Amino acid sequence: IGSIGRYRLLGRIGEGGMAEVYRAALMGPEGFERELVLKRILPRLSASGDFKTMFVREAKICAQMLHPNIIQIYEFGQADGGYFIAMESVQGVTLREALTTLRKEERAIPHMIAADITRQICIGLDYAHTLRGPDGAPLEIVHQDISPTNIMLAFTGTVKILDFGIARAAEFAEEEAKKGLIKGKVSYLSPEQI
Repeated sequence: IGSIGRYRLLGRIGEGGMAEVYRAALMGPEGFERELVLKRILPRLSASGDFKTMFVREAKICAQMLHPNIIQIYEFGQADGGYFIAMESVQGVTLREALTTLRKEERAIPHMIAADITRQICIGLDYAHTLRGPDGAPLEIVHQDISPTNIMLAFTGTVKILDFGIARAAEFAEEEAKKGLIKGKVSYLSPEQI
């Protein structure tokens, strides 16, 4: 299927509005191999300043976060004229996939499991919201797109928050406020955004 930079592509996972996502392997000496996920800005959007800015911003925001409930970023790079992000591969399903399967089977998530999923999401978001930079100043990171498609349920029981692609940090908030931008899925916007 090809490669991007030093990563061998193993298969396409999907495509969003801004990027395409692949399963990939990092190859090293003596047969070293590590599977991960590679997110690449869509080639047709590579020339767009706004999309490039959002992609670079996602990488910069995620690079500052190290928490078990937030997907980990390993590398931000450039290859074939476009940017990519190499990130942790999680064996599991999205919350959307789990809910869809349960709905088809006419079942619901047990209350204790739903509570634990919610607890882990809140712990990850609290970490992002209260994170401080190297100078001690609050970064004020807000995800802005928490929805079932951006929550990964690992088979180990860990819940991971995905896709900080439209996240807002204090340093970017002023420029967005001037543009009057509202980001996220309408069904999951907070009351103040609506």
